[in-house]
Amino acid sequence: MSNNVIIRYVFDVIDVVYETPDLYTVVLEALRRIPRGKITTYRDISYALGDVIAARAIGYIMKTNPHPDYYPCYKVIGSSGDVGGYSLGVDMKIRLLRREGIHIVGRTVSNVREYLVDISCLQIPPFLLSLKKIQEFLASKVLLRTEKKNIRYVATFDLSFVDGPPDVGIGVGCVFDLHNEKLLTTSIDMIPIFMPYIPTYLAFRELPVILASISSLISNGQRIDVLVLDGQGILHPRKLGIASHAGVITNIPSIGVAKSILVGKVIEEWSYVDGKKYAPIIYNGRVMGFIIVRGKHKIIVSPGHKFSVDDARDFVLNLDWPKNEAEPWIIRLPHKIASRMKKILKEYLADKKKEEKSEKRQRVLDEFL
Repeated sequence: MSNNVIIRYVFDVIDVVYETPDLYTVVLEALRRIPRGKITTYRDISYALGDVIAARAIGYIMKTNPHPDYYPCYKVIGSSGDVGGYSLGVDMKIRLLRREGIHIVGRTVSNVREYLVDISCLQIPPFLLSLKKIQEFLASKVLLRTEKKNIRYVATFDLSFVDGPPDVGIGVGCVFDLHNEKLLTTSIDMIPIFMPYIPTYLAFRELPVILASISSLISNGQRIDVLVLDGQGILHPRKLGIASHAGVITNIPSIGVAKSILVGKVIEEWSYVDGKKYAPIIYNGRVMGFIIVRGKHKIIVSPGHKFSVDDARDFVLNLDWPKNEAEPWIIRLPHKIASRMKKILKEYLADKKKEEKSEKRQRVLDEFL
């Protein structure tokens, strides 16, 4: 592993050093090793990284390639032979491939296997295998017993992203005093993120932003009894969703509240309370979480760390759920702030880009005149 593709985030306040691979650089640099007349596929690159589940993420990296003239992303196609998309247009992609002697009929490469490069030539480290091992190790540290009964200060988080690379992660953390039913403080943090979204590896994309938010809140003297994160707890293939991951490395009790089921099966044994119904979710023969339904809306609740399954369910059920809202208001608020901040940042970046373009045009005119 080359150190220049490992991103290190240091959070002194919570005594955490967090590292993730810069997959954008890893993948884009690999494209420059593809010989003339050869191609590869999204699936093959994800396989080299260690998990074919990353194929869509490879497509995202190609889509956001800032320098298609330098990193030849036109050499990456679908495993079926379909040429796929290209930031400069599919027609241009086909022209570039044909120029290298690739035979294409319509939008499909003929005899794909004839043109595929040996993936080992691309020298892509199997980073996802390493990340899996990290998850498996941390999963062994998860505690599924509730340590704090009298919970007062709850921190909830939500994130939004502006496409890069690197992407800009916008993290919003809110701390609520449940005893007095009020918002105490809010933090907004923005940091660069070098991992695309890959299912089951969400923490390695989002956790640096959440850790920054936790650090900001604690550095301002805020006590936190529980972390409530938008994502899975133990309802995860390796029993370490982002809520469990965050809880273990910060040693703060945590709960995951997700929008959809990642693993497991709902057992249709419904219970009812205060206009909501809930049922257990079974995974690997055990109750690992619950689905909570209110009207047409549902959320998935599972313990992250230092919470039992039943106590995590009851904690969320007992929160204040505003009328017509899909989830408790302390979870909804950071989402609304993060969405607003994303809009503001995108508008700012768009204006900045126009300004830079105008300045460049003026420099060219000045030189000409």
